[in-house]
Amino acid sequence: MSVAIPLYVFLFLFLIFFAIFLIFALIDFYHVVMTASFTIVSFTMSFFILALTVLTMYLTMSLLVDVNWTTAVIVFDSSWFTGPSGTSF
Repeated sequence: MSVAIPLYVFLFLFLIFFAIFLIFALIDFYHVVMTASFTIVSFTMSFFILALTVLTMYLTMSLLVDVNWTTAVIVFDSSWFTGPSGTSF
């Protein structure tokens, strides 16, 4: 008996994480605009975080373009607990 999940499940989890990150980023920019805290420090940090986010997404997409998302990832296999002769420990 083995338990396997398709690889695209991890892609969906990543997209959910990215959506939550994007919501927090929008709240951050809204906070900067509404509190009128337009300082060089807030602008620099916001730009730095936005640039790193865009760079991370670009690199992620370029690395994952050739991935076969239907590949199964084995989470559990009962043969891991059998001996060389096929009997369990």
